[in-house]
Amino acid sequence: MTEAPNQRGERQRLPAGRQVFSTRLEAFLDQLAEGETPNAGAFCSFCYNPLPAGLQRCDHCSQGVGDRPAIASLPADVIDMHRRKRRRESLVVNSFAYLGLGLALALFLGLVAVNVLAMDSELWFFAIATLVLLVASRLFPALLGGVIGDEVGFRYAQRRLAEEWAAHVAQRETKRRE
Repeated sequence: MTEAPNQRGERQRLPAGRQVFSTRLEAFLDQLAEGETPNAGAFCSFCYNPLPAGLQRCDHCSQGVGDRPAIASLPADVIDMHRRKRRRESLVVNSFAYLGLGLALALFLGLVAVNVLAMDSELWFFAIATLVLLVASRLFPALLGGVIGDEVGFRYAQRRLAEEWAAHVAQRETKRRE
């Protein structure tokens, strides 16, 4: 479970799989990062979820649109949080992929060492070791980075995003009360 603030800014436990940013906000932030859309529209003033026209309550945080008027653009803090989240995910996935590449290279070097030390440098065994290197250097990074690293990176980035979000909401609500 992940911790995130509730509507009053208090920390609460989110059910597993519940994201801090809505799916619609994630998609908007991705488009914004790619330069495909401007930072403009109608956003929930609590969770920054993009609001379709005529919506009375935010479909992500359930805040009434009348309670807190919608805002016209996303704060720079939210855009930076998203950027850091993507960077964290990428770092973990790439680290696992490079680990897989290193394991493939270690397997190849082990096979070459066996060939040199125990088999009098047989050419056919070196060819097999090279084939193993080619297959393993593709398979290990894909499995470690694309499967394991992807899940680990997502969970790590979501946990850190929830922490940043809690701090952001606490700071925002403190400023709002002043």
